[in-house]
Amino acid sequence: MEIKVSRLLQIMELLKPAVPKNPSLKVLSSIFMGDGQAIATDLDTSIIANVPEATEPILLPFVRIAEVLKYVNGNDIINIDLKGRTLFLKWRNGKASYPVEDIGEFPTIMPADLVVKAEGMIDGDKLINAFNLGLPYVSGDDKNPVLGGIWLMLGKTVEVVGGDGFRLSVQTLNGVSYPSEEQVIIQGESVGIINHVFNKTPRTPPANGQSVAQIVTAKRNLRLSLLGSSKLRLDFGTSASVVASLIQGTIPKYSQLVPSGEPILKSEIFAPQFEAAVKRVKKVAKDGTGMVHLEFADGQLNISAKHEDDEVGSTIDVINTQGEPSSIAFNQKYLLEYLKGKEGIITFTRYTEQGPVTFEYGKTPKVLIIPMFVETKKKEPEPEPAAETTQEEPAAEAETPADETSEVDSDDTADTTEEPVAE
Repeated sequence: MEIKVSRLLQIMELLKPAVPKNPSLKVLSSIFMGDGQAIATDLDTSIIANVPEATEPILLPFVRIAEVLKYVNGNDIINIDLKGRTLFLKWRNGKASYPVEDIGEFPTIMPADLVVKAEGMIDGDKLINAFNLGLPYVSGDDKNPVLGGIWLMLGKTVEVVGGDGFRLSVQTLNGVSYPSEEQVIIQGESVGIINHVFNKTPRTPPANGQSVAQIVTAKRNLRLSLLGSSKLRLDFGTSASVVASLIQGTIPKYSQLVPSGEPILKSEIFAPQFEAAVKRVKKVAKDGTGMVHLEFADGQLNISAKHEDDEVGSTIDVINTQGEPSSIAFNQKYLLEYLKGKEGIITFTRYTEQGPVTFEYGKTPKVLIIPMFVETKKKEPEPEPAAETTQEEPAAEAETPADETSEVDSDDTADTTEEPVAE
């Protein structure tokens, strides 16, 4: 096989996210080239690049080839040849050879018995953007796999949902539809790889008479295919594809968690001021339970945190509030992650005393965050000591005069709990 060095480097950069750093199988540290394709896989997600130059099947040890090509002129033509289990490379003024794994051990990405369950075109710009916006709300906990991926609801309307049990991101893609009603869960790691390939592959080549501006602004459609019940394939034009294993499980009825009706509190807040105020109390909150208290009153919002003898607070003006006064608490981490990078006005809406609160900002997803609650428990009164008796006098029952009462301490102890949005 002969290929330009810069072209090979471009292909390897495209495939890089699917090459595992610590592979479960040694052969996975290589990329397969042959049959007009270059393939990298970590067994969960595979990237397939169309490479017409790849006529004969070979394995390229990814790290070693990438290292040597750093120091080769990109305009050089490199000759790649496999003899037995040894790979030979030759270019102008240089050559190299490497032992490689058995090419027969490279896994099959698309088994012949994998049936196409559904197939259709979808707006790639809107879909990938929704994936990226929903990804921060996906759980990193392996205990509940369903929460570890993006929920993709396909049909006449397309929704992209991410939730970690305490937060929920819901996006309806306006004007986007799919020819089949399907629900799938895409692994968070696969979403990251899909985004990488989307950014590295070109839009449709210009047709006759089309300007560069028309190409850049045109809708970028992707072909989305469901292969059986276990895999999803996205085709990025004619240049590359991603095949991702799906998470098996039932998507929770998240729509039931989205509050509606008349809110008991609705406030518009300038996001940078809100973020700065939460950051001021962050240290004290982290030292304790992570709780940040919000109190709406008199057109202002007071943000505070308390831990042992430390207490810090900050007050900001709100733009418009209906339903005050109101008090609520959140995990500081969730607030700061939501507010990060937002420069305008967010809408904060509370529908019930204990349900999730919705946060809305521009064209970003509607996000639900579950509040933290303080439960108050009374201390049990200590038992009264038994009456002392002597051998000289028999014990007598103690009587409490009708006009006297005993006082029992009633100091409260607070337990902070945070209920999950969806499991």
